[in-house]
Amino acid sequence: MRIASGAEALVARVLTPEGVAGFGFTLNLEAIVARDMAAWDALARARGVPLHALFRKGTRQRVQISAAAGANAIDPFEVGEVEEVRRRAASLEHATLLAPNAHPWEIGYCAALAATLSGEVRIAVRGDPPAASIEVSSAPGIGIDWSFEPGFGTLRWIP
Repeated sequence: MRIASGAEALVARVLTPEGVAGFGFTLNLEAIVARDMAAWDALARARGVPLHALFRKGTRQRVQISAAAGANAIDPFEVGEVEEVRRRAASLEHATLLAPNAHPWEIGYCAALAATLSGEVRIAVRGDPPAASIEVSSAPGIGIDWSFEPGFGTLRWIP
């Protein structure tokens, strides 16, 4: 799908056995990232809980956003697996999750991951941050407004 900025996103949909849909995406065209995100989103939606509740109790309500990523920044969209992101972050005193394109989907997903990490955590973007911080969503699933991109609602999903 081509998003409003002109970039191409790979979007995935996963259905639970009960028929609850979860959605995922990636802007770097790595299918495993979109699939993993969609599976976690579907499970959280099916249980009626925010994504971070599946990992552990949330440790923060807001996450700071900055422009400087640093050498130890973790790009969850490159890493792919949520548990691997969590493992890498646990080994750092100050974890930084990179939302490389500063897209609202990326920042929202990073906020859900950051909510469960211990210690100091922030989100970094390349360029100017769109805001100083983001509130961690309490909505079921990832908490991302998937209708943000006009093309998302018009996608035809293959059963």
